[in-house]
Amino acid sequence: MDKNLDKAFLLTYTAEGEDGFPHFCHAWFKSEENLRMFWEEEKAKGRKLEEDLAIEILDYRPVDL
Repeated sequence: MDKNLDKAFLLTYTAEGEDGFPHFCHAWFKSEENLRMFWEEEKAKGRKLEEDLAIEILDYRPVDL
């Protein structure tokens, strides 16, 4: 993820993997439009998706572990 973003959009979702089992996935986007385009493109490919969480993060800071 780009650490210089003013804001970010996070999507967490479950998708059926090639093994036929559901897998938890996440993706970061620079805009809500990009998030929506990704979702529609994946659905158009016939992927079985289930949205868990889609949020806009306006301010954040990295946490070094």
